[in-house]
Amino acid sequence: MSEFAAVAQDVWVTARRGLVRGRREPRLLVLPLLQPVLFLLLFGVLLGGVISVPGVAGYPDFLIPGLIVQAVALTAGMAAVDVARDVRHGMVDRFRALPAPGGAVLFGRTVSDLLRIAMTAVVAAAAGVIAGWRVHSGPAAAAAGLLLVLTFGYAVAWLSVLVGLSARTPRAARAVMPVCLVALTFVSNVLAPPDTMPPWLRPLAEANPVSAVVTALRVLWGDEPAGSGATAASAYPPALVWIFAVLVAAIPLALRRYRRTPAP
Repeated sequence: MSEFAAVAQDVWVTARRGLVRGRREPRLLVLPLLQPVLFLLLFGVLLGGVISVPGVAGYPDFLIPGLIVQAVALTAGMAAVDVARDVRHGMVDRFRALPAPGGAVLFGRTVSDLLRIAMTAVVAAAAGVIAGWRVHSGPAAAAAGLLLVLTFGYAVAWLSVLVGLSARTPRAARAVMPVCLVALTFVSNVLAPPDTMPPWLRPLAEANPVSAVVTALRVLWGDEPAGSGATAASAYPPALVWIFAVLVAAIPLALRRYRRTPAP
């Protein structure tokens, strides 16, 4: 067996472990799938009739792309708690004792996370379609938008792995990653345009990486409010730069932390 095939097999074995674990712990699958549906019912159905965004035919057209990004981010953030649990229970030490490179273990972990992220994105989009939302720019744009969302979620998953390895306890990881992601997604353009926010909050929402990804997704799917000034040339580069920056920073730091994580 070639070295590449051996590494690929290690990646697949670790990814399969994550998938089997999700089957044995239904909360790992059910909670991420329920979250976008509940948020859609709350904001899109119950409050959608009293919320109006200028330049958009209906609030769901504005809301759904943001909810998909939010759901993907929160699903990816769950990896921090799981990784911290592996550190706490000594699984990381067992992995490091095996003749498998650390990169294969962590890449396998994030591959299983990516599959869960894809499920969350599909469920959130399906819930939006049921609520009346549509992609207005064709199948190719729909596929490109899904790819952008998955890439964003994969970057957040690597950041979550880094946090989980650094926190070392599930309680500490739960206090950092999910809380930060909730704050990050709410202080963004997911639920409302930044120009409707207080002057002190608007710069934070505009500089938010979540806002950059949501704006690019809305432009791609034809859901960006008319008159916002956002175009493909102005929306895509910031989103891609943020995603690339997170991947470039989180992957080597996570690999280094994995090699140096002390025993619990």
